[in-house]
Amino acid sequence: MLRLKLDRIMFEKKYNTKQLSEEIGIRWNTVDDLVKNRAKNWSPETLNKIMVALDIKDINELIEYKAGE
Repeated sequence: MLRLKLDRIMFEKKYNTKQLSEEIGIRWNTVDDLVKNRAKNWSPETLNKIMVALDIKDINELIEYKAGE
């Protein structure tokens, strides 16, 4: 299963869900679902906004594959 590593990244960069939501212009609930890996799909536009806001240079820093989940 593919999973976002947003919780770890945001902790390291001292961001909270509300801050990221405001910065990328996406509803707080949507960002919270992404952080908690409850979102059923991720749009390329949203992932791009997140990568820019959190200064992520490689998609592998944001997404991981967990076998068997």
